[in-house]
Amino acid sequence: MPSRASSGVARTLLGALTLLLVVGGCNDGAGSAPPAERPLPEVTFVEIQPEVITADDILPGRVSALRIAEVRPQVGGIIQKRLFEEGDLVDEGQPLYQIDPAPFRADVASARAVRDRAKANLELAEIRAKRMRSVTGTGAVSELDIESAETGLALAKAELAQAQAALDRAALNLRYATIRAPIAGRISISQITEGALVTMNDPQPLTRIQQIDQVFIDIKQPIARYEELRRAFEDGSILRDDALPVSLFSVSGEPYPEEGRLLFADISVDSSTNELTLRVLADNTEARLLPGMFVRARIAYGEQRNVILIPQQAVRREPSLGDHVMVIEEGDTVGVRAIQYGRVVNRRYVILSGLKPGERVIVEGHDRLTPGVKVSAKPFDLPPQVKE
Repeated sequence: MPSRASSGVARTLLGALTLLLVVGGCNDGAGSAPPAERPLPEVTFVEIQPEVITADDILPGRVSALRIAEVRPQVGGIIQKRLFEEGDLVDEGQPLYQIDPAPFRADVASARAVRDRAKANLELAEIRAKRMRSVTGTGAVSELDIESAETGLALAKAELAQAQAALDRAALNLRYATIRAPIAGRISISQITEGALVTMNDPQPLTRIQQIDQVFIDIKQPIARYEELRRAFEDGSILRDDALPVSLFSVSGEPYPEEGRLLFADISVDSSTNELTLRVLADNTEARLLPGMFVRARIAYGEQRNVILIPQQAVRREPSLGDHVMVIEEGDTVGVRAIQYGRVVNRRYVILSGLKPGERVIVEGHDRLTPGVKVSAKPFDLPPQVKE
C-alpha cells in the first residue's frame, strides 16, 4: 500500500512539472516576438494650384479738403458785424463780415463829383474844338489856337477816363467793405470779433472755409511697390482695372461707406521715406471724413492671374536655410524648398519663387521632420475666410 501512495504522488509532481515547462515555453516564445513598428509622423498639406486674385494694397492715408479758402479783407477798416454762425455751411458769395462802409461811401461820392467835373470839362473842350474846326482856313484863328483846342479836347477825354476809373475803384472798395465767402463749404472759427481793426496786410486770416462734400486722400506708397506694379501692368500679369476703385477704412479697421477712385501718382519721391504720394478722390456727402484724419485705403489695381499662395504657417525660417517650406515628395517623403514670398492675401503668402503647381506643401506637423523622412499626410482645411 505505501508503494502505491508514493507512486501517485510521483505522478502528480511529474504532471505539475510538465505544466510549468509548457507555460514557461509559451512565455519564452512571447518574449522573443519582434517589436511593433513606430507610427509615421502625421502632417497636413496643401497642393499648390495657380489662383486668380485681386491685386491690391492697403496703405495709410490722410484726408484733406477738396478746396480751402482763407477769408481775408481786401480793404482796411473796423469790423461792424459778423454775419455767420461758426461751423455753418456757407454759400459762395454769402456775406460774412461787414466793415464800416461810411469812409468808402464818402470816397465814392468824392470820386463821382470829380468824374462829373471831368465830364463837364470834356463837353466844354468839345465845343471849343468844334468852333475852331469851323473857321479853319479862313485866317480868323491861328494854327496854334486850333492845335491847342484839339489838345485840350484830348486832355479832357483822358481826365474823364481817369475820373471814371477812380470812381470805379471807390465803388469796388465799397463792395469790398462787405466781406463775402470766396467758395461754398463749411466755415471755421472766426479769428476776430466786432470792433476789430483789419487791414489787407494782416498775417492771420479772418477765418477759413473748407469744401468737404468731396475730399482728397493722400496715400504713401513705397517706390519699390510702385515699380513692381508698373512692371506687372506692362507684362500683363495684372489686368488693370481702369476705374481703380479705393475702399476706405478707419484706423481701427471699420469700413466707411464712402468709396473713392485713384486720380494720379505724384512724380516726386520723398527722399526721407522713399515713398510716392497717391491722390484719391472720395465722395463725402455725410461729412464722415474730416480734414486731417488718418485712414487706411485699399486700392484694387486689377486681376492678377497664376498666383501661388500658401498658408503663412507653412513657411519656416532658419539661419542656415533662410525662408523655406517642407514638401511631400514621391513616396511620401519629406523634401525642402527655398522660397521667396511677397505680401499677405487672406492669411496666405504670395510666393514669388521656389514652388511650382502640383507640389504638396506641408502646413502642420513640422516638429522633428528631416529631409527623407516618410510621413502620413492628409489635406489641410483652409479657414472659411480664406476659401472665400
